[in-house]
Amino acid sequence: MLVRDAFAQKPEIPSARVFLGSSAISLPVSPAARSIPRYELDEALLQATRESGVHVIEGCAVLQVEAAAGGNFVVRTGTGAFAARTAVNAAGRWSQLTEYRPETHTKWIGVKAHFREPEPSRSVDLYFFAGGYCGVQPIGGDTVNAAAMVRAETASSLEQVLASTPELWRRSRNWEQLFPTITTSPLYFRTPQTDQLGVMQVGDAAAFIDPFAGDGISLALHSGRLASESLSGVWKRTYSLEEALRRYREDYKKRFAPAFRNASRLRAFLTAPAWIRSGLLGLLSKPMVAAFVVGRTRAR
Repeated sequence: MLVRDAFAQKPEIPSARVFLGSSAISLPVSPAARSIPRYELDEALLQATRESGVHVIEGCAVLQVEAAAGGNFVVRTGTGAFAARTAVNAAGRWSQLTEYRPETHTKWIGVKAHFREPEPSRSVDLYFFAGGYCGVQPIGGDTVNAAAMVRAETASSLEQVLASTPELWRRSRNWEQLFPTITTSPLYFRTPQTDQLGVMQVGDAAAFIDPFAGDGISLALHSGRLASESLSGVWKRTYSLEEALRRYREDYKKRFAPAFRNASRLRAFLTAPAWIRSGLLGLLSKPMVAAFVVGRTRAR
């Protein structure tokens, strides 16, 4: 079973609404997105992996990956160690396998929760304010996901975020929270790092893109596939690991790096003071400009 077929009935999201102060614009999402809970996607990917013949070990934390003689790796886990010809780190932005050096001292906080809302909009709604933003999207039935990224000095709780703009505050007054707020901190941004000590890095382990771009999961899947394609020659013994790392680095830079740069620039405008945000809203209200901006923050 293909993973995409498992989610054919999930809510389709054909548009996004951007709220800046009292103004709002609607942008098309083409092709339309699907609203899929992360735990359901992870389970479907795990099932597809097993069906493809991959040996999966669960409940086994990877503690360290070391280079070994002969160009191999030793993977040390909580239950033992084993050898591997290649290694890919897909353990996220705070993986203990990654030496993470943020390029900015600005501290961002992520907060999220699910809420029950009567008749949710079929769009992804983005509420921007000085120092952060909050995204609201339907996840099926009468439930929405509200997730925010804010500077630490701007807000420290989801309640403060929901009160950050009059529009979001009025909307959230009718919400019923379904589970305690989840918080993650700190969030930092840096230039993508595609490998470290011979280990390929994919998804957030390589780089963290702004959540408002809506492309984090897509980038993880695309970069994972690119890593596999780059390593295929090593498995077939047609070229070296060093060549595979070079190919992955160059292809990653060509396909994905522009999205990170453009998302960073757009974040600076969208979370700036009101007079700057209002000027940007005027530009985004033009369909051709909006399509150009959205396209430049997506993986290709």
